[in-house]
Amino acid sequence: MTRRSSHPTRWIAAALLAGSAGAAIASPNFYGSLSNFDVYNDTGSETHGFEIELHGVSGSDVTYTFGGDYNRYGSPRIDSFDGGIFVRYLSAYDIAQGAFLTATPVPSSFSPTDGHSCWSGGGAGYADSGCEHFGLGLNKNATSTTYRWLKGDAATGQITPVGGNVLIAAPVWQVIDPAPADPGQPAAAAPIVQAVIAPEPAENHEQYGEAQWVKVYTTEIEREVELEELLSDNAVVPREPSETEIEWVLFQAKPEGKDDGEGDELLLEKPLAGDLGGKKSVIRRYEFYEYVGAYNPEDHEAQPFDEADPAGAGEVGRYIGAQMAAANLAAAPVPEPSTWLSMLGGLAVVGLLRRHRMR
Repeated sequence: MTRRSSHPTRWIAAALLAGSAGAAIASPNFYGSLSNFDVYNDTGSETHGFEIELHGVSGSDVTYTFGGDYNRYGSPRIDSFDGGIFVRYLSAYDIAQGAFLTATPVPSSFSPTDGHSCWSGGGAGYADSGCEHFGLGLNKNATSTTYRWLKGDAATGQITPVGGNVLIAAPVWQVIDPAPADPGQPAAAAPIVQAVIAPEPAENHEQYGEAQWVKVYTTEIEREVELEELLSDNAVVPREPSETEIEWVLFQAKPEGKDDGEGDELLLEKPLAGDLGGKKSVIRRYEFYEYVGAYNPEDHEAQPFDEADPAGAGEVGRYIGAQMAAANLAAAPVPEPSTWLSMLGGLAVVGLLRRHRMR
């Protein structure tokens, strides 16, 4: 279940060149790689901002951001670097008083937020909740995403990361081109859409990273899902036992010297069949939980007692968060019968987010 693809791949924003027999697959529309997530301040002290580090995109690829009057930090600032961007929510700083004007407090509890509890419209307790709601949309796929809390130095006015990376994986979408049946001819099989999440590596690259349990739910609906619907409390997001795709899988980064550090991603895929069967959207919900079982003391590899039933073995800890992703499928009317794909990515992080030292 956790493996790295060996197929030739392209990012989802590229055109799909091959289709099933008798039907062409048109270029996909990509609506966003992440959006709408809640995050608790688990750093142990008040913070003065939050940053999202995105690789493989530029500022012009950002279609919207969550902020303004709905967020104590307002709209974020976008800073570019070679190969990507930072989306930063920042407190203002009063030079005369030597103080930051906005802060996220330490929460008194880490209870599930169900999507919309951590912003100004989510309830009267927002100011003291220690929880924030951030989000953005992209018109292309980010190759990697990292989240961090930020803390200010009152003496200098500088704001820097604190507490390490937030341990929630964001998906990277890819399209797999099957090998053509004959040279120069379209492939007989349809392309395959992949969603891949990668675990956070350990600071010591000779060690395994922190382990987590992941559970995945999936469903299909007969319409296109909207980006703002990909929230943990929305009815379209799967969470029923009958919608379980993966009951439990251990999620842990390998050391660089182990299989060249490969094979630790969680990969889910779906062929782009010509017949959609009336289903217009495939939606997945990833749930992340702490692993509280034993580790190998030498290399930090998780040693679960029962991978088939970790909850029964007492090895599933605190609920960390949930991430939602959807693939919309519909028939294009022109120029010929074909299929187009639009991707939506949504992230709703609820519950306690554990601290992890930055690499």
